[in-house]
Amino acid sequence: MSSRLYIVGTGGYAKEVAQLAHAVMQSTGSWTEIAFLGEDEADASMAMRFGKVVGTDALLLDARHDLDVVIGIGSPRIRQALATRLSKLSHLRFPNLFHPRSTVSLDYIKCGVGNLFHAGSVVTCDVVVGDFNVFNLNTTVGHDSVIGSCNVFNPGCNISGNVRMGDGCLVGTGCQVLEKLSMPSRTTLGAGSVLVKSIDVEDGVYVGIPARRLR
Repeated sequence: MSSRLYIVGTGGYAKEVAQLAHAVMQSTGSWTEIAFLGEDEADASMAMRFGKVVGTDALLLDARHDLDVVIGIGSPRIRQALATRLSKLSHLRFPNLFHPRSTVSLDYIKCGVGNLFHAGSVVTCDVVVGDFNVFNLNTTVGHDSVIGSCNVFNPGCNISGNVRMGDGCLVGTGCQVLEKLSMPSRTTLGAGSVLVKSIDVEDGVYVGIPARRLR
């Protein structure tokens, strides 16, 4: 493990990822420094809370030694694109970040890489989690669920047991997904929605109680 953790992104969610990483550092001593990577070289040396901008993601491409990297962007589409591109670089490592106040045990779940578990997130038992997912504040995932990759769960989501979810989904703040339902890849579930039946069509946007397709 390197002494520096790189966060790709400089926006609002990148700040929250830095806060998560700082809590992990204080708890485990995993890294001693946080650095941000932006879109523009002109942002280099810009001060951020918990660290500063040190360049763009070109720095990752040019590196000649192992680096620890997390994606600090909250858009599933952009997370997928970055994850696909950066995963091809064998010198990059993508740690899972578990906030000290999350309830997630690798003894009880299977977990890929690059996942972010914020404070209050709970994943129970016999859950399979892919790569590069975001489990934001106070999100819960119930038993025997299977979560794909690059999904973003905004704060306060409750995913019941035996749920099946594809890749690149966006689950809005305060959503509820009832037991034994499925969501295909690239589904968007609007804030506060309650999903009461499985979805069959990819790329749909669903809102309301019960959630109905908007487009």
